[in-house]
Amino acid sequence: MKKLIIAISLLIAAGHALTAGVPITKVDKINPTDMVYMDMATEAANASIKQQGTPDGAVIILNGAFRSSGRPSANATAVSSAIAKSRLNSLKNAVVYVVNEPVTADYIALCKLGADAIYFVNGRDAVVAAGIVPASEYDDSKIPESVTRVPMKSMEYPDAQKLVGK
Repeated sequence: MKKLIIAISLLIAAGHALTAGVPITKVDKINPTDMVYMDMATEAANASIKQQGTPDGAVIILNGAFRSSGRPSANATAVSSAIAKSRLNSLKNAVVYVVNEPVTADYIALCKLGADAIYFVNGRDAVVAAGIVPASEYDDSKIPESVTRVPMKSMEYPDAQKLVGK
């Protein structure tokens, strides 16, 4: 209960400000609200683990409010699941929080849908090393030049880092 009260207080007190930048930045200053949203993505990953799935989870936040969450399944990644559950044709004004760096296909989908930013904890090197995703799923050369790239920002979140053994 105390964790919920703190989370709600952080959501109310903290404003969510994004800055434009390169597609992937080093760990940036993290707004307390970002921590709450990443906790939601981590909870989705933990639910996946409980069902013998892979340790990944995603959350879509639209205009500062929760829209959907997703976890991987036999036919979908956490990101594609969250996109499908959102039932949105556009992710304009949306920020996506993912436990693991999105694979190339998911990144392209988020770019095409116009997401504002992507936050992730575990980078591709850690995800591949943990055997969660094969290295072949990360191929930046497959990103069309015509796609407007969405900035990806790495953040630290210990509970999510533990999921890949960091």
